[in-house]
Amino acid sequence: MIQIVVAGLGAIFGSMARFSLLELAPKVFGKASSWMVMVINLSAALLIGFAYGMQLPVMQNTFWATGILGGYSTFSTPIVALANGLQNPGERVNIIGQTLLAFVGGVPVLLLGAWLGAHF
Repeated sequence: MIQIVVAGLGAIFGSMARFSLLELAPKVFGKASSWMVMVINLSAALLIGFAYGMQLPVMQNTFWATGILGGYSTFSTPIVALANGLQNPGERVNIIGQTLLAFVGGVPVLLLGAWLGAHF
């Protein structure tokens, strides 16, 4: 039960960080802010891999990887964007590319993070 609470507490901070970045992105990056979800998800994959590579104790891993980074990442957003973007012919190529990058690109980034974490 304590592990669930630890993960939930971490998720609070992770989702607050994601929300803040998504709110700030249009003001800072303009049209390029549409890539912020990609940046968030790939950075989450890198950091989750890093945490895995560091072989943190269970409760620390639960807080950081499952909690904070799980709350920080959002793989449901690209799916919703894909569904919406496919209806707009002008956005199809871009949204398909972003979706592929999110799911295919996440694996090598995760592995890089694991390698970095193991050598930290």
